Formats: sequence, structure tokens, C-alpha cells
Amino acid sequence: MIRRRLLLLLSIVAVGCVAAFGQDDCRRRWAINAGGSPFAQPVQTGSSPRAIIVTHGTEWFLTGEIALPDKWAVEAGYFHTEIVYDDRARRMQGLRLGMKRYFLPDRFPVQPFLAASAWGNFDERVRRTTAPYLDSHATYHFRNPRLSLSPGIGLDFYLLSSVALTLRYDFVIGLDARTAIDQPGSSIDMGSNYADRGMYHDLSVGLKVNFPFCFREGDAWTLFYMILDNIFY
Repeated sequence: MIRRRLLLLLSIVAVGCVAAFGQDDCRRRWAINAGGSPFAQPVQTGSSPRAIIVTHGTEWFLTGEIALPDKWAVEAGYFHTEIVYDDRARRMQGLRLGMKRYFLPDRFPVQPFLAASAWGNFDERVRRTTAPYLDSHATYHFRNPRLSLSPGIGLDFYLLSSVALTLRYDFVIGLDARTAIDQPGSSIDMGSNYADRGMYHDLSVGLKVNFPFCFREGDAWTLFYMILDNIFY
């Protein structure tokens, strides 16, 4: 009970302070965005006679963004992507550089955008490996791109004046990239092969913090109600 009363008192004091000293000018000049992708799915371009390869991928990133005039922005940062084929994977990491175009005034809590990016991979270029398959071995040949290009679309959903949840989709096109997997046949299986050209769907989620950091009276009330929910429910 004492803890609840103390939290309630601190919340009221915080709202009062922000109401008295809150900022009105919250123009977004630059930002930091960190997050990851639970879904990085390669685009299969060939298989024969049937594909039995289980594919999935993950990614995480840390980028900075600088606002430009007319709702444009430039972004740059680090990315790390891993795409798994059964129990073998190809990995890419490096620098991502791109442009974004927003459309709505800053007062709107949801900010849709279009994006275009270039991904520079500094990790391994070619990898060949094998894995046990029935009574033989499957062969995996990965050729990673040095450069990938991607159009993208997404939105920033502002939880507070300077803090947003970001959702984004990119279609990543790896230049001069390919994957080839051969699973040999046996007396009980016909075998199969799989191929792709280094293209994949990338759906990411992140948290974006804008600077100069702005905390308005409305943000204080939002936090106040969140604290009340935790105290009484």
C-alpha cells in the first residue's frame, strides 16, 4: 500500500513539473533507431523435383537518421543478417545507407514513409559446406552479395513525442548472389535441389528515439495513466 501511494505521488509530481516546464518546440532533427527482423524469408527461384529445404532468417540493426528539408531523411548504420537453410546458414553484415521520405506533418502520431537503401556486406563472400543427408551428404553453396539494394515501406507509430515504434518492410535484392543446395537421392528418396538469387523479404520492428529529446505534458499524462494501470490493475 505504501509503495502504491509513493508511486502515485511521484506520478502527480512528474505531471506537474512537465506541465510547468514542458517543451513546445519538438522539431525532429536526428534520431537513433534500433531493432530487428523476426522474418527474413528468401525468395526461392528453383527446385527439382521438390523443395524440402526449411528456410528462415533473422536480422538486427542500429541506424542513425538525419532529417532533411521537405520531409526527407538520410539514414546510415550497421546491420547483421542470418538466413538459415535447414541447419546451415549464410551470414551478412556491414553498412546500410538509404533515404526516406515522410508525408505527414509532425503532429500526426503515425508517420508513414517510403525508403530506398543500399546494403554493403563486409562478411564472407563465398561459402561451401556439407551436411549429413540420409546415407549421403547434402552440399550447400552460398554466394553472398557485396552490394544489395532494397525498396521499402513502413511507418513510425509515436508512443511519446520523441519515442516511436517502427514497422518496416524491405524487399532486398542481392547483386550477383545465389544459393544452391543439392540433396542427393537414395534408395528411399529421389533427392532434390534448391536455388535462390539472394533476394529476400525483410520485415523489421524497431524503437526510434528522436533528438533533441522532447517531453510534453501529454507524454506525462500518458505515463501517468500507464502507472495507474500498473498500480490498480
